[in-house]
Parts: sequence; C-alpha cells; structure tokens
Amino acid sequence: MLKVLLEPVGIEVRMEVPVVPAPPVADLILIQRQNVGENGWTHEQRLRLADGLRDLDADQILVELKITESLNEKTLTWLSLYDTLHLDTAKLERHQLKSVIISSITSRKEFLAKHFFKPIGPMGVYESVPPWGGVVRLIFLNELADEPRNAPLKCFASRRDEQEKAFETIKHAGLFKLSVAFGQIVVGLWRLKMKTALNSPEMEGITPEYVTRLGKEWFASMVDATPEEELFSLPRFEHRLVQERRDSKLEGERDGERKGERKGERKGEAKILTRQLQRRFGPMPDWAIEKMAKADLPSLEAWSLRIFDAKSLDEVFSDTV
Repeated sequence: MLKVLLEPVGIEVRMEVPVVPAPPVADLILIQRQNVGENGWTHEQRLRLADGLRDLDADQILVELKITESLNEKTLTWLSLYDTLHLDTAKLERHQLKSVIISSITSRKEFLAKHFFKPIGPMGVYESVPPWGGVVRLIFLNELADEPRNAPLKCFASRRDEQEKAFETIKHAGLFKLSVAFGQIVVGLWRLKMKTALNSPEMEGITPEYVTRLGKEWFASMVDATPEEELFSLPRFEHRLVQERRDSKLEGERDGERKGERKGERKGEAKILTRQLQRRFGPMPDWAIEKMAKADLPSLEAWSLRIFDAKSLDEVFSDTV
C-alpha cells in the first residue's frame, strides 16, 4: 500500500531492508525521498504521509509495523539495534535517519510511562528519548485523526470502528482515484475486513498478491456491470486495459506465436488496442490497421493511453499529441 501510495510523488518505499552488510534482513519498511539533495519533503509528498511521518525532515525513515502483536520491550530493543546498524551500514548522519514504530494496538498507559513516551502534538503520536540516545517515535493507528492522509494506514487499526472510518474516509476523499493499483489494494483489504478483523492471527498468512487479487476481482465485476458509455468517462477504466494486456500476453505465449518477449508484448498490446478502438470509434480504416501493424511497443502503449481523451482516430494516432 505504501509503495503505490507514495512512489508516484517521488517517495521510495523498500521492504526487507538490509540493515547490515550481510544477512539477516530485518522485517522493516524504509521510506526515503528519491531526490535526497532536496530540502525536506515536498508539499505533495507531505499530503500523502500520515501524521507522525509528515513532519520528519530526515532523508530516511525506518519503520517497524506491528499489526498482530502488542508493543513490548523487545520491540523497542530491536528497533534501537536496527537504527544503530542502519546508520552505520548506510553511512548516515544522526539527523538523516528517524526510527518509528507504527502499532495497530494501543499500548497501556503504564507501558508508555515506563518507557518515557509522551505525546508530541498530532493525536496518536508519541516520542521517547531512550538512555542509549536517539529518539524513538511511536504511532498508534487507533488514535490518529480521521483525515485522508491517515486513512490508508488506519485501515490496519485494531479497532473495527476505526477501520470502518478509514475506509469511509478513503471513499469520500476520492483516494481511489490516486491510482488503479491503490484502489485494488484498498478494495482487497475492505473485502478481507468483511470476513475477519485485520489484526487477527489469520492475517499473518495474507500476502500482498492475495489482497491485490481480491481487489482486481471486485474491480472486474464492477466494470462488467457498468454501461459502456460510462466506462470511458472513468479514469480508472485503464485498469481493464492493463489486465487485458496481461491476458493477451499469456495467450500469445500459449499459442507459441511470438519470437521473444518483446514481440509477444507488442502483439498483445496491438490486439487490445484494436479491440478498444473498435468499441470507441467503430470499424478500423485500412490506414489505421496498417499503422498499428508497423508500430513498435512504445507507440502502441502511448496510443492506448490517448483513447480516454481522444475524440477521433486521428487524435489517437497523431504524432503531435
């Protein structure tokens, strides 16, 4: 979710971060600005970062996400170790790295007091200065404000009412329009939530691929039930083209009609584009068929994106668009 939410605005998200020169690899998330030379996060980047992350000006943020387990002393100890090791491995200065724990389950006040965590401003955000130095930031998903910037992470809150508010916020704020991939992930998570709580033990076996597949199935059924004249007015209809391109590529592989991967992709792209152009503009004239037959893959991909805005075949194939 963080990858498809943040990377379009220039925020890199990496998983299984190598915190030492050799294995083991820690189960952490590393969030960093792609253009490290710039001063802080851009306005567009901050709009997508949740409270507790958006105010950090560090080049890299090391995150441990606790979804199914409560926060404990071991978590704090390991995060401090990861923080120290990554500073050394990545050759960073102290101000360039911040370490954060994002927890689905809200800890007891006694635990927070014992480890000197204090609220720092935004609801649900706490900080502690451990005896060994540095700063540990803690974010409780149940307590974050009901704002669009917090909604993607609050989908993983432990309280069901907070989950429901998060999905409603995503819906009313129009966050589905951010990208097809983001919409599919959110829909997949929503369908899982209807079956069981997101913080249940069963969620440990849920993979990103499974969540995305659930979302794709729902999107496909929605498209099939939508009148054709409405489909071309929806920006997210592009997801259907992406799926059909993949299906055509697999079909070409089964038929053995391609010589190399790029040729198979070009054939699948041409097949899907022809089908969509026929649905939009009617029978294809000879000049358009000939132009597509001679086109390379980049040209076909560019034309397929123009189909949503073009008012004629001439605009689709124009070299000046």
